[in-house]
Amino acid sequence: MNNNSQKPAKPWYKKWWVWVLVVFGLVIAVNAVSGEEDDSASNQSTTTATQDSSSSNSDGTLKSNYNVGEVANYKGYKFKINKVTFYNGNEFDTPKDGNRYVICNVTIKNDTDEKQPYNSFDFKLNANGNSTNMMEVVTNEKYTNNTLNSGDLDPGASVTGNLIGQAKRDTDLKLEYQPSIWDDKTVKVDINESA
Repeated sequence: MNNNSQKPAKPWYKKWWVWVLVVFGLVIAVNAVSGEEDDSASNQSTTTATQDSSSSNSDGTLKSNYNVGEVANYKGYKFKINKVTFYNGNEFDTPKDGNRYVICNVTIKNDTDEKQPYNSFDFKLNANGNSTNMMEVVTNEKYTNNTLNSGDLDPGASVTGNLIGQAKRDTDLKLEYQPSIWDDKTVKVDINESA
């Protein structure tokens, strides 16, 4: 008699790695809910007064470069960076070695006659000519509670949200915005600390 009976497989919830993932998820969730902010003392913000006047014509001409607070207006579709914050991280938010997080609070307004799409993938962080996405994830609620996602704006509607990237210190930083509605034109905004 040959006993080649196999052991039945464990259910998924009895595997050790499932419980490691559950505990890890709970630690992150508790940290996010607790609202503790262990921000580094060297976090800095650059804020400029909000300007309601457009810095470019609604006929489709765009400047080659903008500053924080300036409105780029292309055929009634408007974009502006309200504030830039540099965040060094905390025990849970750790940027790559030598980097820090760059958080851009942006507003997009649709003053056209048609519904227009917006998408956070239309934004890139350019550091010394290297463009990367603005899709970093941090646990600090101060920055993640209002992240910009994607959607559609009805005529006259606007949306404001945060974009999070990371870059090395002491680099030439620009936020690049290239929505499809702008006929593949790219708006560049200088977001250096001295801007």
